[in-house]
Amino acid sequence: MQLDLSIIDYTSPLYPKVLELRQAILRAPLGLNLMDEDLDEDRDQYIVVGCNDDEVVACLMLKIISTDTIKFRQMAVSGPLQQHGFGSMLIHYAENFCLLNGYRQIELHARNKAVPFYLQLDYKLIGEEFEEVGIPHYKMIKTLQ
Repeated sequence: MQLDLSIIDYTSPLYPKVLELRQAILRAPLGLNLMDEDLDEDRDQYIVVGCNDDEVVACLMLKIISTDTIKFRQMAVSGPLQQHGFGSMLIHYAENFCLLNGYRQIELHARNKAVPFYLQLDYKLIGEEFEEVGIPHYKMIKTLQ
């Protein structure tokens, strides 16, 4: 399967498809509705999308924290494509984008079940488990070289 990766913003015609994917993968399984959340901060974020035949099948939000730090948020990969390396592709693409744009530190809040995925990609655990959207998370960081 071909995955075309790119960076978009909230004005892109692909943005509504990103919202649909985030809702289906990240919120609906928790009984939550993404549209109930304040999405205004999406306006100030980069959005990495993975598309196959004009269908958004993967996404990752990049929130600017400071001149050298980005926070990865709400990574989603379509259910049938999970466990096939597309999440790693998305992360590597986003890390390269960060390096090219002067960001050297990445932070994220990983769901408990995603921690092993990020550990394999050289992210480090910081602090204790905490709850976010009703489920366990861990703060993780990575310094880009």
